[in-house]
Amino acid sequence: MMLSVWVGASLLSACSFTESLPFGDGADSATTQDVGRAIPYSVTYQGMDPHEERLLAALKENSTAIRLQSRPTPTRAGLERRADDDVERFVRVLRSFGFYDAVVNYDIRDADIGLPNGETDITPDGDKIEAPTGAQNASNPEPTSDTDKKTAVKAGKAEASDNKDKAPDSPALASKAAPEPVILEYRIDTGTPYLLADAEITIIHPDDSRETRSMTDEELKTANLSIGMRAEADPIILAEQSVLDVFRNQGYPLAKAGNKKVLADTAEKTMRVTYEVITGEQARFGKISVVGAQDVDADFIRGYHSWGKGQVYSPQEVTTTRRDLAESNLFNSVIVKPVGPVDENGEIPVEMRVQERDHRSIGGGIDFSTADGPGANAFWEHRNLFGEGEKLRLKLEGSGLQQGASASFRKPQFLRRRQALIAESEVTKYSTDAYDGDLANAFTGIEREFWENWSATYGVTVEYSDLTGADSPNEEFYLGGLRGVLRHDNTNNALDPTTGNRMELSVSPYISLAGAHTQFTSIALNGSQYYAFDDRGHYVLAGRGRIGSIIGDDRSSLPSNKRFYSGGGGSVRGYEYQTVGPLNQDGDPIGGRSVIEAGLEFRARITDSIGLVPFVEGGNVYEGVKPEDVSLMWATGLGLRYYTAIGPVRFDFAVPLDKRENIDDDFQIYLSLGQAF
Repeated sequence: MMLSVWVGASLLSACSFTESLPFGDGADSATTQDVGRAIPYSVTYQGMDPHEERLLAALKENSTAIRLQSRPTPTRAGLERRADDDVERFVRVLRSFGFYDAVVNYDIRDADIGLPNGETDITPDGDKIEAPTGAQNASNPEPTSDTDKKTAVKAGKAEASDNKDKAPDSPALASKAAPEPVILEYRIDTGTPYLLADAEITIIHPDDSRETRSMTDEELKTANLSIGMRAEADPIILAEQSVLDVFRNQGYPLAKAGNKKVLADTAEKTMRVTYEVITGEQARFGKISVVGAQDVDADFIRGYHSWGKGQVYSPQEVTTTRRDLAESNLFNSVIVKPVGPVDENGEIPVEMRVQERDHRSIGGGIDFSTADGPGANAFWEHRNLFGEGEKLRLKLEGSGLQQGASASFRKPQFLRRRQALIAESEVTKYSTDAYDGDLANAFTGIEREFWENWSATYGVTVEYSDLTGADSPNEEFYLGGLRGVLRHDNTNNALDPTTGNRMELSVSPYISLAGAHTQFTSIALNGSQYYAFDDRGHYVLAGRGRIGSIIGDDRSSLPSNKRFYSGGGGSVRGYEYQTVGPLNQDGDPIGGRSVIEAGLEFRARITDSIGLVPFVEGGNVYEGVKPEDVSLMWATGLGLRYYTAIGPVRFDFAVPLDKRENIDDDFQIYLSLGQAF
């Protein structure tokens, strides 16, 4: 037998039915209910598979009796009304899970009456309740011999005599007696689940011609459907949007759903679903209009479109454009969508609707470590300096180790999409154990995004330094060079990543322009990896590594600030800043031409706002262009994290495992914002 069914809320609906509904039981009102007379009850299911966790959860969510269990009714009639309401709800839920022949009944019995021999109930949470095999009804055992029968008669007479004194039929006493608890048992026969036998698409073309065909394997995969799967409501309903996306991806921007038809075979227990798609006209991208632009230039906004002239409409291109506009930090909201009908040229207009955000901001921060002492920074930023998203950032920072000012400028969409013009400058005074003096540098270059999560920066740099190093005299260097950086970053959060990885490869050749002579090329590779053990990212294993080498002049001929150093809060915690590696006779770091670092930490959230982070880190610096060996200086520690909306506040306590007498302290403490890496 074939049954044609139009999918509606009554047949294929996985919605919750817990809205306020009239149950016809005035006794449920908190103002009228006599709590002392209310009948306490528990709920069980018979006939349900305890492994059907999603189904059990849906039944529990939609049950009136369970939802109102803390407000029991004073009469069995009231409980029966709740159960009657649940029967209808349960049938709808079961159908939404593919059990279209399900039958639901219920029974209310005293709680002291056990289950019949061999029967099994389960709780709404799926826990089994079994009757002991061969056990008699404990509350009313049948006498099995003459002696037992006589004893039962005597007991009955004695009970009757006692009952005369207690007068249970007295209205005054009966009204005060607490009702005995009962069990509301739903008897559920799910029947055979219906399976999806076929999925078809009826395509209605612009000329009203129709064609019907089975969905291809690729279309089924896109729609998360498979032939032979249980015919549940959610996948079948949600698949309709995926079917529309198939046609939109083929250049039909106005494709919409028609009537969805479901045909059930009650004899074979199968179901066939047919999705109807009204394609509309195939179109190419047309004119772009911008709505909501105020301070940001409209033509600049249009320039974010990722599609080419005359390109066939593609929702992926629309999504890419929307994402790029949102990531510009110029807008609070961005909507990119096709609007209007397809014109006579076969083009569809596209609307970019934006809501601008504030373009100026100020901020700052503080940090502290036992090695560096307190530090602070402040910045001012303008993200739309000339009306086309130009960002200017001015920053001041100071600590016991360095004090300085910096400026950076970034012009996005420079000459082409996803390319920016970069300019940076810095003036800093250093006072570290490794070197003292002044430094000024500037960089101008291009930043380009390519592929997914990849970017590169390349340009020219000039630098002036007047530094006195631990093993070098006071010399002035005037350097010119190139800077090339290749980056990959697919992490999910800048300050608190839980998944993904980061990689940065930098290559920077330098040559003297005046002053002391030097020539060298610095190469460094940094990387980090993050692995979450749970979906919420509360337990994360994070690791990092760094290697570097300087090719060219010997260490003594290199400017002090261009050498490699290790140790400190951003390197190997537990040791003072820059002290891991070679030291001179006074215990001051002299740096090296190669470096190796490694670190591992386990980030565990104890609560939503508090976390603990045990960690171990190691590193070393070497005089030569490559390490003489791989022996590292190790440290370990424990960190405390306080998670905020802008990122975690970090407090780390670290101790050196390779402590050097009269050089390394017993411990180091660090306080800052964001994870260590």
